[in-house]
Amino acid sequence: MQVIHRLVGYDRRTDRPRVRFDVPNTVLPQAKRIAQVPEDDPEAMWSYPLSQTQARHLAHLIGAQIDPGESEFFLESFADSASLGRSSA
Repeated sequence: MQVIHRLVGYDRRTDRPRVRFDVPNTVLPQAKRIAQVPEDDPEAMWSYPLSQTQARHLAHLIGAQIDPGESEFFLESFADSASLGRSSA
């Protein structure tokens, strides 16, 4: 199973996802520094809340347009469904 990372913005009123942007593996080390991912999570498997400044920096890094005032942003990891094998029965 492979893991992908995304910058995810949640609606402040409903807590529902509003926007999400993939974080390419090529910039993941910088994204982890921006999100202050601790050394004991080298693959950034947890969800990391971002301040407005951190969200802006990460968005700039990946070329995304965001409004940190409208959403609560996190760096999150997800299983890459394309890498999940299917069993045949």
